[in-house]
Amino acid sequence: NASLMVVASKSHRDAATDAYIGKYAVKDMRSAGSSLKFCLVATGEADLYPRLGRTMEWDTAAGDAVLRGAGGHVVRFDDHTTLAYGKPGWDNPFFIAYAPGVELQA
Repeated sequence: NASLMVVASKSHRDAATDAYIGKYAVKDMRSAGSSLKFCLVATGEADLYPRLGRTMEWDTAAGDAVLRGAGGHVVRFDDHTTLAYGKPGWDNPFFIAYAPGVELQA
């Protein structure tokens, strides 16, 4: 990976998120609302959006659809499988949204 533009939550960021971001060469960071972060990745204005905090399906579904439609990916943080919807309780696991060409770090 070349240096990446990373979007992350300003109000919900924690040490675990910072540690994960630290695995990448980061050229810049930006904060934005959840759906906007997905859109920034979809338009190529950002490369990586790790979310290591609680979200619900309704927080992510629209942005996820936009990003996937643009060729990006949204995967579970723990096993890098595609984030699924329609789960009991509608809670999302931690996830990573990323642009085509980004190689995820373990």
